[in-house]
Amino acid sequence: MWPFAHPEPADLTALYALCDGIELEDGVRIFGRGELRDVTAWLVLEKGLSWPEDLIVVGERRDIVIVLDLDVAGVRAGGGLLEVGTDDLGSFERVARGVLGYLLVRTGTGQDIAPPPEIDARDAARAADRGALERALSRPMYPGSERIMAALFLELGALHADAGDKERTLQAFAQSVEARLRAVGRGGRDAERIAAWTAAAHVARARGADAIAVACEDQARQARPLRK
Repeated sequence: MWPFAHPEPADLTALYALCDGIELEDGVRIFGRGELRDVTAWLVLEKGLSWPEDLIVVGERRDIVIVLDLDVAGVRAGGGLLEVGTDDLGSFERVARGVLGYLLVRTGTGQDIAPPPEIDARDAARAADRGALERALSRPMYPGSERIMAALFLELGALHADAGDKERTLQAFAQSVEARLRAVGRGGRDAERIAAWTAAAHVARARGADAIAVACEDQARQARPLRK
């Protein structure tokens, strides 16, 4: 019996119809249905976590906890399957939409048919597909993904620069800057803005887009506080 008030996801129902948990050769272990409540309650209590009640520990691999976010209220970009390090149980990385998609990819036996935008964006960046990367970055990403988004927007800007599209390059760089600013406290934003625009200038210059690099350097200069 599913031990939680919220409905059991269909892919987990299908998995548990075949086996009561699974362990892969690479160390991934998905717990049995009867273990989920106790393991989740133990971790939350042991570590003093303030997780929402619809986050469920479903497995582990080495020093990584595998968490299923049901996102019942629809406030965390649709939830999905998350990985979080045991040394920082508040920094989640969404790696799949569900358990079965995750297992297919981990075992190399198939593909996740509906990967989250974080995965689509990384794949598009590796393929240097700026259209696919732009589309992936337009979709809601999991809370706490600001640093990942900043790096991906920087890569998108580089691809636009390669294509000679100055306007879209600067727009992507500005989105990278904004993502970095959301990841820091208010007191550190001036320094972060300078660093972000400086990084964008380096990327532009490396792609031979000197005019764009100058524009980014101007933005960095404007962000510096005036000396008294």
